[in-house]
Amino acid sequence: MDYEVRHIRQDEWPLLEDFLYEAIFVPEGFEGEVPRSVIYDDPKCRAAYLGFGTLPDDRAVVAEVGGGVVGACWVRTTDEYGRIDDATPSFSISLYKPYRGQGIGTALMRALLGELRDAGYIRASLSVQKENPALRLYERMGFRIVGDGFDESEWLMVCGLNRATALEIRRAEPDDVPNLVEMRIAQLLEEGAQESVNLRPALRDHYLRHLADSTFFSWVAFADGRMVATSGLSIVEKPPYFGCPTGKIGLVSSMYTKPAWRRQGIARDLLFRIVDEARAQGCGAVQITASDAGVPLYQSVGFVRNANFLQLAL
Repeated sequence: MDYEVRHIRQDEWPLLEDFLYEAIFVPEGFEGEVPRSVIYDDPKCRAAYLGFGTLPDDRAVVAEVGGGVVGACWVRTTDEYGRIDDATPSFSISLYKPYRGQGIGTALMRALLGELRDAGYIRASLSVQKENPALRLYERMGFRIVGDGFDESEWLMVCGLNRATALEIRRAEPDDVPNLVEMRIAQLLEEGAQESVNLRPALRDHYLRHLADSTFFSWVAFADGRMVATSGLSIVEKPPYFGCPTGKIGLVSSMYTKPAWRRQGIARDLLFRIVDEARAQGCGAVQITASDAGVPLYQSVGFVRNANFLQLAL
């Protein structure tokens, strides 16, 4: 579909009221029509569009198809859903239904994020219902969950815009093994292990062998050229069972984020990537032995606790 992304014109400001209504998330199975009054009765909804264009942080781009506006993406620093503070613009985005799922929303967000970055903003925020599939779009655009939003039904997400501290997230390569080893050692010591042997040679050998034969995958995060977070996925096989007919299991390990980079949604981002990797590798299940601190993260994305795990040290 041919479309143009451009800045909103002043005569189009009233359209944001319509697009805010279109942005209301309707859960699967809901029947009927959401009353338009919800955006008038809720002061946080009204703050997203009333008086747009009168405040210095108001910015918006629209998508135009065939001479008509079919989508909008805008930010404000008013007391709306997704607000963090006076300096952080909060996003709203919406498209008319026939124009969704065609990459237009991605183009709108990319354009406005670039504009905010060029203007010197440090970060941007938004809120999203936890059941809303748009969550994955926001994560692809660099937003990370930092906690609950206005209530426990929504996530609050933040995207860092400062180029100097922008995160690079990618698959680990053999050249990353020295960093993977040191991050794993740091994780084990933080979890209370005693450094009774020199584990580095064994870790180095393990990572190199299994990266080479594609039975280990890792997604890692870098900031200013330094590794700040890791994840790991080992592919193992056992006789198929009813809960995993393929017999192929993804074992998650090495989920570690340096203390200064925690509570920014990085671990969740990496976890989504290795779960997607496990799915792509044909795994029928993903398992992890989690610390108490990590359990809420894994349960929030669908992991279920299994009390049957036992181990015999040899």
